[in-house]
Amino acid sequence: MQNAKWLVWLIATILCARPGWGATSVFEYPTAILDLHDADKSCWMGTDASGAYPVAVIPRHWLVGAPPSWQSAVTLPADHWVDLGFSGGLVGGDGDDILLVETGKAGEQALLFVTDGADREILLTKVAIEPTMTQELSHIGIDLDGVAMPFVPRAIRLVALDMGGQSPGFDLASVQARVSHDGGVYASCPDPISGEEGVEPGIQLTWASGTSASRRVVYLSDAASLVRAGDGSIGHSLPPGVNKFSPPGLEFGKTYFWRVDEPGPAEEFAAHAGEVWSFTVADHAVIDDFEVYSDLPSLRKTWRRGGSAGMALEREVLDTCQQSLVFGYYCDDLNHSTLSRYFNAAQDWTQGGPRTLQLLLHGDPPDLANSELSIGVTDGVNSSFLSQPVMMDIEDRPPWRVCRIALADLGEIDLTRIVGIIIEVRSLPSMAPGTYDAGTINIAEIGLYGDVCPQGSGPQADLTADCRVDCRDLERMAENWLRPPTRVHEVALPRDPVLWYEFDGNAQDLIGRAHGQIMGRCNFVQGVYGQAIQFANRDDAVMISQAADVFAGIHDAITIAFWQKGDDSAHLNDTLLCSNYVYGQSNPALAIHLGCWRNPGRYRWDCGFPWSFDNRLAGRHQDKSEWTGQWNHWAFTKDIRTGPEGGKGCMEIYLNGELYDRIVETDTPITGITSLQIGSGWYGHYDGLIDDVQIYDYALSAAEIAYVATDGSGIFESPATPADLNGDQRVNLRDFAALAVEWLRDAIVIERSRRDSNPRSLSTQRFSRPSP
Repeated sequence: MQNAKWLVWLIATILCARPGWGATSVFEYPTAILDLHDADKSCWMGTDASGAYPVAVIPRHWLVGAPPSWQSAVTLPADHWVDLGFSGGLVGGDGDDILLVETGKAGEQALLFVTDGADREILLTKVAIEPTMTQELSHIGIDLDGVAMPFVPRAIRLVALDMGGQSPGFDLASVQARVSHDGGVYASCPDPISGEEGVEPGIQLTWASGTSASRRVVYLSDAASLVRAGDGSIGHSLPPGVNKFSPPGLEFGKTYFWRVDEPGPAEEFAAHAGEVWSFTVADHAVIDDFEVYSDLPSLRKTWRRGGSAGMALEREVLDTCQQSLVFGYYCDDLNHSTLSRYFNAAQDWTQGGPRTLQLLLHGDPPDLANSELSIGVTDGVNSSFLSQPVMMDIEDRPPWRVCRIALADLGEIDLTRIVGIIIEVRSLPSMAPGTYDAGTINIAEIGLYGDVCPQGSGPQADLTADCRVDCRDLERMAENWLRPPTRVHEVALPRDPVLWYEFDGNAQDLIGRAHGQIMGRCNFVQGVYGQAIQFANRDDAVMISQAADVFAGIHDAITIAFWQKGDDSAHLNDTLLCSNYVYGQSNPALAIHLGCWRNPGRYRWDCGFPWSFDNRLAGRHQDKSEWTGQWNHWAFTKDIRTGPEGGKGCMEIYLNGELYDRIVETDTPITGITSLQIGSGWYGHYDGLIDDVQIYDYALSAAEIAYVATDGSGIFESPATPADLNGDQRVNLRDFAALAVEWLRDAIVIERSRRDSNPRSLSTQRFSRPSP
């Protein structure tokens, strides 16, 4: 029966995908994963092609393109999400336009968004699977007709809400969407998809040409402003008929912006200015992550053993979700152990600007008194071995360590044509006759990195994130030198709020107009003023059902102010405050979202009915400290009557007394609010503390907001800075002394590393590649 259902679904998909069906639209599977998040840092699990569960899965192999089988799926537990990009724009047509398949009917829930592949999104609906507790497929269809799209949707985002099901979680088997590749007179359908991350530095950019294009100019830069301006210094003219471009010199970890202008034959000097697209280059290049090997025989076709080496595969070792190569070594005064891999085609190790060769490993390190671990690299003519490479612990993944060697230390090796890599353990001359050294080392990844050291493992005084302490860090410290621990703002006494929740052990409205009802298992803990309410569970919220009478008197202006202290958000966005809404039918007239789902995270301030992007003030947090680990005072205002410089309508956000963001020309009235909830809502629930929520029926001034935030004093503590090395809330000579100590220590370590590495250069030896 299940096979029959899958066959019907597959036939319908094939018929829908016929060229010409629905004019210029076809149904497609995703072509890329733009983003995904493992909220609890567990491995991605799911079912394999034969239906076995649980197995470790690689989401891009399961969800990009057609699924491995009708039984395969990726499990998304609560707060996990995935962004799936398509090769063209999502469009509406006859019938459903987005098709989801979920395995197992156990009441699972997820939020479904369409996005532009970057910062803008529309929440379409909440998907809810029937709770029949049967192992059947659920086929979900979503119709895009009637959905206002102020941007071209190019991706689908699915955010799991609960732990339903036996897996548990939302078991996503496949996604398809109706896609159009018709960009009209403009270039369209970029590859890589706009917003895509993890792009290889040697990528070739392609696109669909406009209907009247005879020639084209590609603008590419890591500065978005130059691309938007069509700056001639970054322009590349291409001949007629060419719709691909290979950008030179892309660097690891950088985000690049590009657009394609295509003048038509009747427009000699005018061009159709294309849309600005973006992509982010991967932060490293993988040489081997050992995920492609299904068994030991397949591994042995690529990797060779030498001497007394042993070799095996192992999956899910300790805290890594990766499959790893197990290197068993033995050495004495006569024996050594090597593993080697030779590439079918020479590799260019200069693309992306790498600086280090890095191995992710754990296990038994060689006895430094008797033996040594060496990494060798060959270009087919010259070879170089580096012994005693730098070993560094990884703070969040013990006992995994990184083994690193600087590419600059490889001597005369031609990095543009690397043909092989060798890992070796051999004895030192100091090893006594009759003794030996043996052990096993798991290697989870071999890659090229631009950073000098892994994230989070650098010195504390490394303020510039280059994994060393030097004059650049001193300059950064000087920028914050002797900064006062407090800031004093001008204050003005505001009028009384219309709602005021102090959360001192209850959710009573201090004004007495609309008391809140506590839902779930909220706690009360120490806050800024007295106690604060703590939201920790999915069902935690404060419901204010009598808000309609209060908001009936609010139409033109509003201010919502509160103190907030959140942990790292596990969600895509946390909704801290939200008015009434119905998924898939009506969006809230009032909503505040904060979150750190991408460091430094995003914020959203929605105000006005009906909901639209014209009534949304949104952006990215400037620093992670604005979200996590400390109390922050936020104030959100809107006034549809006036704005800066005589404009009509203004929305503002204030953070700790400072104007944080603003938009103008937003004059949609504040209506349609019949209920309110705090701590949960449209985008999901909030993890953290909230204190002293005040709502006003007018837009407070900066001086009034400072009064509200500080109980009239106007005194704010200065935000934390990484330059405060000793944590005394100021940057002074004590912090300079700590930086100087690490600067000196860093210099000693670098010099000792250079001396101890002692490269055993084999550049005069001819290196022959073994036959396959």
